[in-house]
Parts: sequence; structure tokens; C-alpha cells
Amino acid sequence: MEKFNYKPTKPKDASTLIIIRKNKKKTFVLMGQRPMQSRFMPGVYVFPGGVTEKEDLQAYKFFKLKPNKQVNKKAVKSYSNSHCQSLLLTAIRETAEETGLYLAKADKSSSKPFINSESSWNHFTEKSYVPSIHKLLFFGRAITPSKLKIRFHARFFLAFYEDFVGNMKANRELENLDWISLNEAKNKKIADVTEFMLNEIIKLNNNYSNVSNKKVFPMFTWKNNKRWIKWDKIIKS
Repeated sequence: MEKFNYKPTKPKDASTLIIIRKNKKKTFVLMGQRPMQSRFMPGVYVFPGGVTEKEDLQAYKFFKLKPNKQVNKKAVKSYSNSHCQSLLLTAIRETAEETGLYLAKADKSSSKPFINSESSWNHFTEKSYVPSIHKLLFFGRAITPSKLKIRFHARFFLAFYEDFVGNMKANRELENLDWISLNEAKNKKIADVTEFMLNEIIKLNNNYSNVSNKKVFPMFTWKNNKRWIKWDKIIKS
């Protein structure tokens, strides 16, 4: 019998941003629905996010940012400190593109055009915004199952609505963009990893200060057709 050697697709680096918005009674997260014509997870509700691009590494140097020390390169499984920080910038850029919300602060000295004229980082410089990478909290990772052709190694980050500027407006990548309560979000059409991350947020019981002190982070994937969660213990230097 002829044997076939199956080589899984290498996962692309990606980042996902879970934006927390609280009121006196409920906690909400920002989610949108992927268009039905999408190649990846059509019709599924997701958090903002996307693939890491070369421009995100360039942005770290361009904006002369100081590193977010809470985000350990060992935790995010990054090959360098600059690559680690670029993953945070991916989350910020993709969220701005998909939702119109900028995790940033105004700085008039940052108004010069970005080095790549086609990059959406120019939307930041046009508004004199500097990305606030220090406002992000690392929360966990997920790797798309090896049997799928489209695969991502996604890092999940948390941020809080009060740290954003801009007006919420969806683009073509997300439809029905809205603030959804944690329990309501679990009743939407969501991926298993989204459900897992929502449950982890619920476990915090609104005590988000614990996230910055975490030493163990989940990595969610599938093995042998079953959910498989590895807990990475990180020794912070």
C-alpha cells in the first residue's frame, strides 16, 4: 500500500484582542461576526484580531516604544524581544482596522508618515496617535489543529475599553459588531477556543489585577480529535 506523508501547514503568527467593558452589573466584550463568504470560520462570532505583518515589527521601532514587561517572550513563544512586542502591535493594529477603536494616546510628535505608505499604521500617525502596548495583558495562546489547511498561532490579549480612543465602526472583516455580555457571548456561534477564553475571563470574577501577576498561561489546541490544553508555567526574568 502506498503511504502518504502528510505535512501540516505551518501556523501563522496572529494576535487576538479581548476588550473588556464593565458597568455596575455586567461585563461585556467586543465581538463581531465573520462574513459568510470568509474562508476561515464563516458566520462565526470572534474577537478582533488577525495575522502579524512585517509592518508591526517596523512599528515597534518607528514609534520608539518601550517594551511591555508583563508580556514575556517565553510566554508568547516568541523568538526575540522585538518579535514579542510586535505581537502586541498586531492586536492593536487589527483592532483599529476592524472596529475603529485605537488603543493609543495622542502625541503630536508622532505625526510624520509611517515608513510604509500603504500600512494602516498611517491612520495612527494621521491622528498623532502612539500605540499603547503597555495597556495590553497577555492571557493565553491557541494553535489551529494540524488537520486544517488554514492555521494560526494566536496570542490572546486583554485590554479595557476606557483605554481606547476613536468611534466604533466595523469594516468588511467583521459584521454585527457589538458589545456582548460574557454569558450572552457563549450562546453565540463561536469557536471552541473562544468559549474557553470566555470561561477563563468569567473565572476572574472581575478581578483583572490577577492577570498581570499570572505565572501560568493556557495554550489551547486539539490532539487526536480532542481538546488539549497545555498550561505553560513562566518564570519571569
